[in-house]
Amino acid sequence: MKKHKEEEQSPYSGIEKQLLNTFFAGVYISAKELVLIGRELELGEFSMKNRELLLKQLFTKAHSEKRVPKLFAKLENLVEDRNREYAKLLQKYPNSRNALMPLIQKSHATKRVLR
Repeated sequence: MKKHKEEEQSPYSGIEKQLLNTFFAGVYISAKELVLIGRELELGEFSMKNRELLLKQLFTKAHSEKRVPKLFAKLENLVEDRNREYAKLLQKYPNSRNALMPLIQKSHATKRVLR
């Protein structure tokens, strides 16, 4: 039986995993949003693929072009936008507190990771 080499992990693999998993991130980031972030940062054109592949490409390209801080800022803004939406929903629908509060707390933690 041959042993397979473990794939080299990106230095951003932890944050990639967190952003891809809504349970941990508290937000869902769509493929379209990832493509738009890539365009805004002028990292080139990204085709609509699965989110995991897009996020890996974004981090790889941002790293090679030394734009990771800008990528983190864009992602942090996206998470903050979701927090504002959650806050509006919470005000409008106070009975949704049990559903929304965990998402708000997780998204705040995600935002801290992006700083």
